[in-house]
Amino acid sequence: MHFTGQRSDLVDAFKLAQPLMIQMANNITQVEEAGTVFITHTILLRNSKAYEKTTCLQSVYYLNGLNTCLLSMGEFLNDKQLIIGDNCQLMFLRNKLPVLIYQPHVVGSTTFWLNSTIKSVQSLSAKTRIVYAADYSIWHQHMGHPGDNILQKLPEMVKETPKLITIPMAKKPCEACVKGKMPLCSFPPSVSQATKPFQLVH
Repeated sequence: MHFTGQRSDLVDAFKLAQPLMIQMANNITQVEEAGTVFITHTILLRNSKAYEKTTCLQSVYYLNGLNTCLLSMGEFLNDKQLIIGDNCQLMFLRNKLPVLIYQPHVVGSTTFWLNSTIKSVQSLSAKTRIVYAADYSIWHQHMGHPGDNILQKLPEMVKETPKLITIPMAKKPCEACVKGKMPLCSFPPSVSQATKPFQLVH
């Protein structure tokens, strides 16, 4: 699980359906909000060429009082990324291409950090905003509201779809899916009474 201590870092913050209880060093705290964070960082290639990259991190939880951002290695592994490196550098790869590069906070430290800048959605390019908007929620609606397990198989079953559709762990409830699972719509309050058998009162 990724965490941030600044609510303003979240692009589309929303309330969790059920709060998470997180064990801290001295107490247990409650996490109630999550969202998406965009970071800009530098990728250094083997030929010593470098370029700037913007990465979208989904399912980032807001932990009030946290004075630094925490990124989970397990989240990246679940995202089918590969880790290679040593005590001087860790590189995360997807499809053999570098995604993130971490270095020790200080020489000899076992805590690695990512030199990056958190971006607001207003500062992102129009292309990046379109790519972000056309991720999970758009494909979920476009394909007729399938379950997450179906959506994960979409790239290998349907041509011209994104190679990897990220399924966020924390996401906004889909209103259409919720309504579709309801056996009946709720009836408004009524004071009318039937005057004969099988008469419709609603």
